[in-house]
Amino acid sequence: MPDSTGKKAGKKIVGTLCLFVPDEIIFAAGADRVILCRGKNDTVAIAEQYLPRNICPLVKSSFGSIVNDGCSGVKSCSHFSLVDMIVAENTCDSKKKMYELLGNYIPTYVLDLPQRPDSPEAIKYFLGELNRFKGVMEQLTGNKVTDEQLKKEIKSLNETRQLLHRLYDLRKADPPLISDLDVLKIMQKQYFLSPEEFKKSLLMLINEAKHVKVNLPQKPRIMISGCPMAGGNTKVSEIIENRGGVIVVEESCTGTRSFWDLVDENKDPMTALAERYLKIPCSCMTPNDRRIDNILELAKDFKVDGVVYYTLQFCHGYNIEKYKVQQALKKTGIPMLSIETDYSSSDIEQIGLRVDAFMEMLS
Repeated sequence: MPDSTGKKAGKKIVGTLCLFVPDEIIFAAGADRVILCRGKNDTVAIAEQYLPRNICPLVKSSFGSIVNDGCSGVKSCSHFSLVDMIVAENTCDSKKKMYELLGNYIPTYVLDLPQRPDSPEAIKYFLGELNRFKGVMEQLTGNKVTDEQLKKEIKSLNETRQLLHRLYDLRKADPPLISDLDVLKIMQKQYFLSPEEFKKSLLMLINEAKHVKVNLPQKPRIMISGCPMAGGNTKVSEIIENRGGVIVVEESCTGTRSFWDLVDENKDPMTALAERYLKIPCSCMTPNDRRIDNILELAKDFKVDGVVYYTLQFCHGYNIEKYKVQQALKKTGIPMLSIETDYSSSDIEQIGLRVDAFMEMLS
Protein backbone atom coordinates (compact mmCIF):
# COMPACT_ATOMS: atom_id res chain seq x y z
CA MET A 1 0.00 0.00 0.00
CA PRO A 2 1.39 3.46 -0.81
CA ASP A 3 2.51 5.10 2.40
CA SER A 4 4.96 7.65 3.79
CA THR A 5 7.69 4.98 3.84
CA GLY A 6 7.47 4.70 0.08
CA LYS A 7 7.59 8.49 -0.22
CA LYS A 8 10.71 8.68 1.91
CA ALA A 9 12.32 6.07 -0.33
CA GLY A 10 11.72 8.36 -3.29
CA LYS A 11 9.06 6.24 -4.96
CA LYS A 12 6.57 8.28 -6.98
CA ILE A 13 2.89 7.66 -6.38
CA VAL A 14 0.28 8.07 -9.09
CA GLY A 15 -3.41 8.57 -8.37
CA THR A 16 -5.90 7.14 -10.85
CA LEU A 17 -9.69 7.13 -11.15
CA CYS A 18 -10.44 4.59 -13.85
CA LEU A 19 -9.64 1.11 -15.22
CA PHE A 20 -8.52 2.53 -18.56
CA VAL A 21 -5.19 3.68 -17.08
CA PRO A 22 -2.83 0.68 -17.41
CA ASP A 23 -1.21 -0.18 -14.08
CA GLU A 24 1.47 -2.10 -16.01
CA ILE A 25 3.00 1.14 -17.32
CA ILE A 26 2.92 2.79 -13.89
CA PHE A 27 4.60 -0.18 -12.19
CA ALA A 28 7.11 -0.64 -15.02
CA ALA A 29 8.26 2.93 -14.42
CA GLY A 30 9.00 2.09 -10.79
CA ALA A 31 6.04 4.07 -9.43
CA ASP A 32 3.16 3.00 -7.23
CA ARG A 33 -0.55 3.57 -7.76
CA VAL A 34 -3.55 4.40 -5.61
CA ILE A 35 -7.19 4.74 -6.70
CA LEU A 36 -8.76 8.05 -5.65
CA CYS A 37 -12.41 7.18 -6.40
CA ARG A 38 -14.69 7.49 -3.40
CA GLY A 39 -18.09 6.00 -2.76
CA LYS A 40 -19.12 7.93 0.34
CA ASN A 41 -21.53 10.79 0.82
CA ASP A 42 -19.45 12.79 3.30
CA THR A 43 -17.47 14.78 0.70
CA VAL A 44 -20.29 15.39 -1.80
CA ALA A 45 -21.35 18.69 -0.17
CA ILE A 46 -17.75 19.91 -0.35
CA ALA A 47 -17.61 19.21 -4.08
CA GLU A 48 -20.92 21.00 -4.67
CA GLN A 49 -19.17 24.28 -3.81
CA TYR A 50 -17.35 23.82 -7.15
CA LEU A 51 -19.46 21.39 -9.19
CA PRO A 52 -23.17 21.28 -10.12
CA ARG A 53 -25.46 19.28 -7.87
CA ASN A 54 -26.92 17.32 -10.80
CA ILE A 55 -23.85 15.31 -11.76
CA CYS A 56 -22.62 11.85 -10.80
CA PRO A 57 -22.08 11.31 -7.03
CA LEU A 58 -18.88 9.35 -7.72
CA VAL A 59 -17.38 12.42 -9.44
CA LYS A 60 -18.51 14.69 -6.60
CA SER A 61 -17.37 12.35 -3.82
CA SER A 62 -13.95 11.86 -5.40
CA PHE A 63 -13.41 15.55 -6.14
CA GLY A 64 -14.64 16.58 -2.70
CA SER A 65 -12.15 14.30 -0.97
CA ILE A 66 -9.30 15.79 -3.00
CA VAL A 67 -10.11 19.49 -2.52
CA ASN A 68 -10.81 18.84 1.17
CA ASP A 69 -7.16 17.97 1.74
CA GLY A 70 -7.39 18.97 5.38
CA CYS A 71 -9.87 16.08 5.70
CA SER A 72 -11.77 17.60 8.63
CA GLY A 73 -12.05 14.18 10.18
CA VAL A 74 -13.09 12.50 6.93
CA LYS A 75 -11.48 9.09 6.92
CA SER A 76 -9.12 7.90 4.14
CA CYS A 77 -8.45 11.30 2.57
CA SER A 78 -4.77 10.87 3.44
CA HIS A 79 -4.13 8.98 0.18
CA PHE A 80 -4.33 12.24 -1.76
CA SER A 81 -1.51 13.84 0.22
CA LEU A 82 0.78 11.00 -0.93
CA VAL A 83 0.11 11.47 -4.65
CA ASP A 84 2.66 13.11 -6.96
CA MET A 85 0.47 13.11 -10.06
CA ILE A 86 -3.04 12.12 -11.09
CA VAL A 87 -3.44 10.22 -14.34
CA ALA A 88 -7.03 10.64 -15.48
CA GLU A 89 -8.90 9.35 -18.53
CA ASN A 90 -11.25 10.89 -21.07
CA THR A 91 -14.48 9.01 -20.40
CA CYS A 92 -17.72 10.73 -19.31
CA ASP A 93 -18.35 14.47 -19.66
CA SER A 94 -18.56 15.09 -15.90
CA LYS A 95 -15.15 13.56 -15.33
CA LYS A 96 -13.56 15.38 -18.28
CA LYS A 97 -14.62 18.81 -17.02
CA MET A 98 -13.86 17.92 -13.38
CA TYR A 99 -10.26 17.15 -14.39
CA GLU A 100 -9.84 20.72 -15.61
CA LEU A 101 -10.53 21.91 -12.05
CA LEU A 102 -8.46 19.12 -10.54
CA GLY A 103 -5.37 20.49 -12.26
CA ASN A 104 -5.52 23.49 -9.93
CA TYR A 105 -4.72 21.22 -6.99
CA ILE A 106 -2.26 18.68 -8.35
CA PRO A 107 -0.50 17.92 -11.66
CA THR A 108 -3.06 16.02 -13.74
CA TYR A 109 -2.41 14.15 -16.97
CA VAL A 110 -5.42 13.08 -19.04
CA LEU A 111 -5.21 9.94 -21.15
CA ASP A 112 -7.48 10.25 -24.19
CA LEU A 113 -9.66 7.34 -25.34
CA PRO A 114 -11.04 6.48 -28.75
CA GLN A 115 -14.70 5.93 -27.97
CA ARG A 116 -15.42 3.76 -31.01
CA PRO A 117 -13.17 0.85 -29.98
CA ASP A 118 -14.02 -1.36 -32.96
CA SER A 119 -13.09 1.23 -35.58
CA PRO A 120 -9.95 0.41 -37.63
CA GLU A 121 -8.02 3.39 -36.27
CA ALA A 122 -8.88 2.90 -32.57
CA ILE A 123 -5.95 0.67 -31.59
CA LYS A 124 -3.46 2.82 -33.50
CA TYR A 125 -4.73 5.96 -31.79
CA PHE A 126 -4.81 4.45 -28.31
CA LEU A 127 -1.33 2.98 -28.77
CA GLY A 128 -0.09 6.49 -29.49
CA GLU A 129 -1.78 7.73 -26.31
CA LEU A 130 -0.19 4.94 -24.25
CA ASN A 131 3.25 5.73 -25.67
CA ARG A 132 2.81 9.37 -24.67
CA PHE A 133 1.68 8.23 -21.22
CA LYS A 134 4.78 6.03 -20.96
CA GLY A 135 6.90 9.11 -21.67
CA VAL A 136 5.09 11.05 -18.93
CA MET A 137 5.83 8.27 -16.45
CA GLU A 138 9.49 8.15 -17.47
CA GLN A 139 9.73 11.90 -16.91
CA LEU A 140 7.98 11.67 -13.53
CA THR A 141 10.13 8.83 -12.18
CA GLY A 142 13.39 9.28 -14.08
CA ASN A 143 13.23 5.58 -15.01
CA LYS A 144 13.17 4.11 -18.50
CA VAL A 145 10.15 1.89 -19.20
CA THR A 146 11.63 -1.08 -21.05
CA ASP A 147 9.86 -3.87 -22.90
CA GLU A 148 11.41 -6.31 -20.44
CA GLN A 149 9.96 -4.47 -17.44
CA LEU A 150 6.57 -4.14 -19.15
CA LYS A 151 6.47 -7.88 -19.85
CA LYS A 152 7.29 -8.58 -16.21
CA GLU A 153 4.43 -6.37 -14.99
CA ILE A 154 2.02 -7.80 -17.58
CA LYS A 155 2.80 -11.32 -16.37
CA SER A 156 2.36 -10.29 -12.73
CA LEU A 157 -0.98 -8.57 -13.26
CA ASN A 158 -2.23 -11.42 -15.45
CA GLU A 159 -1.54 -13.72 -12.51
CA THR A 160 -3.71 -11.46 -10.35
CA ARG A 161 -6.49 -11.53 -12.95
CA GLN A 162 -6.36 -15.32 -13.07
CA LEU A 163 -6.64 -15.49 -9.28
CA LEU A 164 -9.70 -13.23 -9.44
CA HIS A 165 -11.23 -15.63 -11.96
CA ARG A 166 -10.64 -18.43 -9.45
CA LEU A 167 -12.25 -16.33 -6.71
CA TYR A 168 -15.32 -15.68 -8.85
CA ASP A 169 -15.52 -19.38 -9.77
CA LEU A 170 -16.26 -20.03 -6.08
CA ARG A 171 -19.46 -18.05 -6.54
CA LYS A 172 -20.73 -20.40 -9.23
CA ALA A 173 -21.56 -22.95 -6.52
CA ASP A 174 -25.10 -23.02 -5.18
CA PRO A 175 -24.99 -21.57 -2.61
CA PRO A 176 -21.79 -19.55 -3.31
CA LEU A 177 -18.75 -20.34 -1.18
CA ILE A 178 -18.09 -16.66 -0.46
CA SER A 179 -20.43 -13.73 0.14
CA ASP A 180 -20.82 -10.78 -2.19
CA LEU A 181 -19.95 -8.25 0.50
CA ASP A 182 -16.66 -10.04 1.18
CA VAL A 183 -15.84 -10.03 -2.54
CA LEU A 184 -16.86 -6.39 -2.96
CA LYS A 185 -14.62 -5.27 -0.11
CA ILE A 186 -11.75 -7.27 -1.61
CA MET A 187 -12.29 -5.66 -5.01
CA GLN A 188 -12.38 -2.21 -3.44
CA LYS A 189 -9.21 -2.81 -1.43
CA GLN A 190 -7.11 -4.23 -4.27
CA TYR A 191 -6.18 -0.71 -5.41
CA PHE A 192 -4.56 0.08 -2.09
CA LEU A 193 -2.33 -3.00 -1.93
CA SER A 194 0.79 -3.84 -3.89
CA PRO A 195 0.25 -6.54 -6.55
CA GLU A 196 2.22 -9.07 -4.49
CA GLU A 197 0.31 -8.29 -1.28
CA PHE A 198 -2.98 -8.59 -3.11
CA LYS A 199 -2.04 -11.92 -4.70
CA LYS A 200 -1.10 -13.35 -1.31
CA SER A 201 -4.42 -12.19 0.16
CA LEU A 202 -6.35 -13.69 -2.75
CA LEU A 203 -4.59 -17.06 -2.48
CA MET A 204 -5.26 -17.22 1.24
CA LEU A 205 -8.92 -16.36 0.75
CA ILE A 206 -9.40 -18.86 -2.10
CA ASN A 207 -7.80 -21.68 -0.10
CA GLU A 208 -9.91 -20.88 2.96
CA ALA A 209 -13.14 -20.65 0.98
CA LYS A 210 -12.59 -24.05 -0.63
CA HIS A 211 -12.87 -25.69 2.80
CA VAL A 212 -15.97 -23.78 3.89
CA LYS A 213 -19.13 -25.84 4.24
CA VAL A 214 -22.15 -23.72 3.40
CA ASN A 215 -25.49 -25.00 4.68
CA LEU A 216 -27.84 -22.24 3.65
CA PRO A 217 -31.23 -22.37 1.94
CA GLN A 218 -31.30 -21.63 -1.75
CA LYS A 219 -31.86 -17.97 -2.56
CA PRO A 220 -32.43 -16.09 -5.82
CA ARG A 221 -29.08 -15.70 -7.60
CA ILE A 222 -28.53 -12.05 -8.52
CA MET A 223 -26.17 -10.26 -10.87
CA ILE A 224 -25.48 -6.56 -10.25
CA SER A 225 -24.85 -4.74 -13.51
CA GLY A 226 -23.96 -1.11 -14.11
CA CYS A 227 -21.97 1.59 -12.36
CA PRO A 228 -18.89 0.90 -10.22
CA MET A 229 -19.22 0.63 -6.45
CA ALA A 230 -16.27 2.71 -5.32
CA GLY A 231 -14.67 2.32 -1.89
CA GLY A 232 -17.18 2.85 0.91
CA ASN A 233 -20.23 2.16 -1.24
CA THR A 234 -21.94 -1.11 -0.30
CA LYS A 235 -25.52 0.15 0.10
CA VAL A 236 -27.28 -1.73 -2.69
CA SER A 237 -25.37 -4.97 -2.09
CA GLU A 238 -26.29 -4.90 1.59
CA ILE A 239 -29.97 -4.31 0.80
CA ILE A 240 -30.09 -7.21 -1.68
CA GLU A 241 -28.38 -9.69 0.62
CA ASN A 242 -30.41 -8.54 3.66
CA ARG A 243 -33.65 -8.94 1.70
CA GLY A 244 -33.20 -12.54 0.64
CA GLY A 245 -31.02 -12.46 -2.46
CA VAL A 246 -27.50 -13.75 -3.01
CA ILE A 247 -25.26 -11.78 -5.35
CA VAL A 248 -23.13 -14.15 -7.41
CA VAL A 249 -21.44 -11.76 -9.87
CA GLU A 250 -20.98 -8.05 -10.62
CA GLU A 251 -20.77 -6.72 -14.16
CA SER A 252 -19.09 -3.46 -13.19
CA CYS A 253 -15.74 -1.73 -12.90
CA THR A 254 -15.45 -3.00 -9.33
CA GLY A 255 -16.38 -6.44 -10.63
CA THR A 256 -15.65 -8.43 -13.76
CA ARG A 257 -14.64 -5.49 -15.97
CA SER A 258 -11.52 -4.96 -13.87
CA PHE A 259 -9.99 -8.40 -14.55
CA TRP A 260 -11.96 -10.43 -17.09
CA ASP A 261 -9.58 -10.08 -20.05
CA LEU A 262 -5.87 -10.88 -19.87
CA VAL A 263 -3.08 -9.04 -21.67
CA ASP A 264 -1.56 -11.12 -24.49
CA GLU A 265 1.94 -12.00 -23.25
CA ASN A 266 3.13 -13.09 -26.71
CA LYS A 267 2.70 -9.72 -28.44
CA ASP A 268 4.59 -6.44 -28.38
CA PRO A 269 3.77 -5.27 -24.83
CA MET A 270 2.48 -1.80 -25.70
CA THR A 271 0.26 -3.14 -28.50
CA ALA A 272 -1.04 -5.88 -26.21
CA LEU A 273 -1.89 -3.30 -23.52
CA ALA A 274 -3.73 -1.10 -26.01
CA GLU A 275 -5.77 -4.06 -27.23
CA ARG A 276 -6.64 -5.35 -23.78
CA TYR A 277 -7.66 -2.02 -22.24
CA LEU A 278 -9.84 -1.06 -25.20
CA LYS A 279 -11.86 -4.23 -24.56
CA ILE A 280 -13.24 -2.75 -21.32
CA PRO A 281 -16.96 -2.31 -22.14
CA CYS A 282 -17.53 1.06 -20.48
CA SER A 283 -20.75 2.89 -21.37
CA CYS A 284 -18.62 5.71 -22.79
CA MET A 285 -17.95 3.41 -25.76
CA THR A 286 -20.23 3.31 -28.78
CA PRO A 287 -21.55 1.03 -30.01
CA ASN A 288 -21.20 -1.04 -26.86
CA ASP A 289 -22.46 -4.44 -27.99
CA ARG A 290 -19.53 -6.13 -26.23
CA ARG A 291 -21.08 -5.20 -22.88
CA ILE A 292 -24.41 -6.80 -23.80
CA ASP A 293 -22.59 -9.99 -24.83
CA ASN A 294 -20.65 -10.01 -21.55
CA ILE A 295 -23.80 -9.62 -19.47
CA LEU A 296 -25.53 -12.51 -21.22
CA GLU A 297 -22.43 -14.70 -20.90
CA LEU A 298 -22.09 -13.96 -17.17
CA ALA A 299 -25.79 -14.58 -16.57
CA LYS A 300 -25.43 -18.04 -18.14
CA ASP A 301 -22.12 -18.96 -16.46
CA PHE A 302 -23.25 -17.91 -12.97
CA LYS A 303 -26.79 -19.31 -13.36
CA VAL A 304 -28.37 -15.94 -12.61
CA ASP A 305 -32.08 -15.76 -11.70
CA GLY A 306 -32.37 -11.98 -11.91
CA VAL A 307 -30.35 -8.84 -12.63
CA VAL A 308 -30.29 -5.68 -10.53
CA TYR A 309 -29.28 -2.86 -12.87
CA TYR A 310 -27.51 -0.33 -10.65
CA THR A 311 -26.93 3.24 -11.82
CA LEU A 312 -25.77 6.35 -10.05
CA GLN A 313 -27.89 9.46 -10.43
CA PHE A 314 -27.02 11.51 -13.54
CA CYS A 315 -24.85 8.75 -15.00
CA HIS A 316 -26.37 9.12 -18.45
CA GLY A 317 -24.26 6.49 -20.20
CA TYR A 318 -25.31 3.60 -18.00
CA ASN A 319 -28.85 4.93 -17.63
CA ILE A 320 -29.37 5.02 -21.40
CA GLU A 321 -27.79 1.58 -21.91
CA LYS A 322 -30.30 0.19 -19.41
CA TYR A 323 -32.92 -0.24 -22.16
CA LYS A 324 -30.63 -2.34 -24.39
CA VAL A 325 -29.62 -4.52 -21.44
CA GLN A 326 -33.23 -5.05 -20.40
CA GLN A 327 -34.28 -6.01 -23.93
CA ALA A 328 -31.39 -8.49 -24.25
CA LEU A 329 -32.18 -10.09 -20.89
CA LYS A 330 -35.89 -10.27 -21.74
CA LYS A 331 -35.10 -12.53 -24.70
CA THR A 332 -33.40 -14.99 -22.32
CA GLY A 333 -36.24 -14.88 -19.78
CA ILE A 334 -34.17 -13.18 -17.05
CA PRO A 335 -36.02 -10.36 -15.22
CA MET A 336 -34.31 -7.08 -14.35
CA LEU A 337 -34.84 -4.55 -11.56
CA SER A 338 -33.52 -1.04 -12.21
CA ILE A 339 -32.20 1.00 -9.27
CA GLU A 340 -30.98 4.58 -9.62
CA THR A 341 -29.47 6.03 -6.47
CA ASP A 342 -26.67 8.06 -4.88
CA TYR A 343 -24.46 7.61 -1.80
CA SER A 344 -26.93 8.93 0.77
CA SER A 345 -29.08 6.74 3.03
CA SER A 346 -32.31 8.59 2.27
CA ASP A 347 -33.67 5.97 -0.15
CA ILE A 348 -32.69 2.77 1.67
CA GLU A 349 -36.25 1.87 2.70
CA GLN A 350 -37.64 2.66 -0.74
CA ILE A 351 -35.03 0.50 -2.46
CA GLY A 352 -35.63 -2.22 0.12
CA LEU A 353 -39.34 -2.39 -0.70
CA ARG A 354 -38.62 -2.70 -4.42
CA VAL A 355 -36.02 -5.39 -3.78
CA ASP A 356 -38.52 -7.28 -1.59
CA ALA A 357 -41.00 -7.35 -4.46
CA PHE A 358 -38.30 -8.46 -6.92
CA MET A 359 -37.17 -11.31 -4.65
CA GLU A 360 -40.75 -12.46 -4.15
CA MET A 361 -41.20 -12.59 -7.92
CA LEU A 362 -38.01 -14.65 -8.30
CA SER A 363 -38.79 -17.09 -5.48
